[in-house]
Parts: sequence; structure tokens; C-alpha cells
Amino acid sequence: MDYAKAHSVTLWCAVLAKANRGVAKLLPKQMTQLQFRLLEQLTLPESGHVRPVRVARLLVLKPSDVDEAVVVLADQGLVRPCEDGCIELTRAGRERTMELTKRLNVFFALCVGGLADEERAVLADLLRRAFSLPGSYYASGSRAGESVGVFDARRGLAATAMLHGAVLVAIKKATSLSFTDFRFLLELYPKRRTATRMLRARDVVAFLRTGRAYVTTASVRLEEQGYLVRVPDDRDARGILFKLTPQGMLCVQDVADDLYAVLVSMFGEAVEERAVQRALKHLLELEDAALDELGELSW
Repeated sequence: MDYAKAHSVTLWCAVLAKANRGVAKLLPKQMTQLQFRLLEQLTLPESGHVRPVRVARLLVLKPSDVDEAVVVLADQGLVRPCEDGCIELTRAGRERTMELTKRLNVFFALCVGGLADEERAVLADLLRRAFSLPGSYYASGSRAGESVGVFDARRGLAATAMLHGAVLVAIKKATSLSFTDFRFLLELYPKRRTATRMLRARDVVAFLRTGRAYVTTASVRLEEQGYLVRVPDDRDARGILFKLTPQGMLCVQDVADDLYAVLVSMFGEAVEERAVQRALKHLLELEDAALDELGELSW
């Protein structure tokens, strides 16, 4: 894997992770993104009274996952199973979905509101490419011609869910690491040929937007697995730096090569375009600002 590809994969993973973090902050702790996407799908006119298997096809999910989500949401009084095998929102479910959609729309608006028109157009084109893939809800049906330049909760969640699923498959294919653990290693991978990249714990916390406790436990776990080492910081007698081992380098290279192939399959050669890189870097900055602002919002 060349260093330009490593930089691109790192950027995409960071954008994806921060979008997921924002959504997780706004959804109730007991509600998964999959469950919310199901609720939101049921608000659409064509899905107001629908069989779970139809929802699974529209959202490109496993029918078993949808069935499990229906059980949980029915227990919470948000979804009502019908005698004909269909499901529909309860009144409480519709009100709850509208409330959460409003919150998520605020988050996605914060993320893209500061983008220039050219950057928004670039991202809209990426969405069109992704949603035109076979199996995508937006590739067929009445919404095929609908503009995807509008960055609302439904499209934001659909895009992040699609990309997140593909990324997890690529990671699990080569290793047992979680997405966050892989990002830990990915941040340590050098992005220039002559560079050796070492990071302090506070740097990893900032890049991953995690707690210090995660970095402490994850670094020990990843060191035991042979992926990284901790070395003394020459500039700080009490400081520790993290550095990839040769095994860690090979792990990142193998997974990142697969991830890059996934990105190309979804977005084509646009992945390498400078305009795309600039738009994603700006989006990443706006996501950081939006995450900071979420804590100050009153719902």
C-alpha cells in the first residue's frame, strides 16, 4: 500500500467514525442505528404498513436483524406488529422518530453547513455514486431520481451505514480488531515514505475522540497482540509513545488495501481526486466542531 492510499483510507475512516459518534450521541442509549433507521423507514408513505422482509430489502439489511429490531421496538411500544404479518409505527413511535430525526438533521446540518458550494457538490456526487450501487434503495424505485444533494438524517445514516458495513467486512476479513482498534493502528501508520510515526496517548485521544481509559486499555491489548510497542518519550521522562511493530505495519497494509478497494468500488476514481480529499478534510473539521457543539445544545 502506498502512502497516498494510506492517507486516503485514514481520512475516510475518520470521517465515518465521527459521523457515527455524532449519531450515537443523539440516539437514546438503548437504541441502535439499525433500530432508528427502521423507525424512520416506517415514516415513509410507502412503508407505513409493510412486512419486515420488505424493510430489510429497502434498507439492505439481514431479515434476521430486522426481525430482532422489531421485537425490541415493539417491547418499547414504538412499533406494532399486525395480524397480517406487517408492522407499523405506533403513535408514540412516530412522535419519537420525528423528535430524533429533528436532532439528527441538526447534527448533519452542522457538519455540512460550513462547506463551500463546490465541496457540497463533490460530496453529493459521491452519494450519487454510492447510492447507485446494485441493491441500494436509491438505485431503484420512486426515489431513484430524487436529489441526493440534500444532506438530511436519512441520507446521512444510509451513507454511513453502507460505508460502515463495508469497512467492518474488510476489517473482519483480515483481523479480529474492532473498527476503533484498527483506527488506532491506522493513525500510527506513516503517511510519508521516510517518516516513522509515533504518537502520545493524548494525540490518540484527540484523533479518535475517545477517552483516555480506552487508549490505556487498547494499547495494552494491541501490544499483547504484537501490533504496537510503547517506547519512552525522549522529550518527556514520564511520557510514552506508541509505535507500530512490523506485524502491525503488515496488518494495517493488508486491511487498508482491502478498504481502499472498497472505496474505489463505491466511488470509483473519485477517491483519488484532490477536490474530494479537500472536501473530506473540511468535512472532518466541521464534524469535530459539530461534536463539540452537541454538548451545548438543549433538546
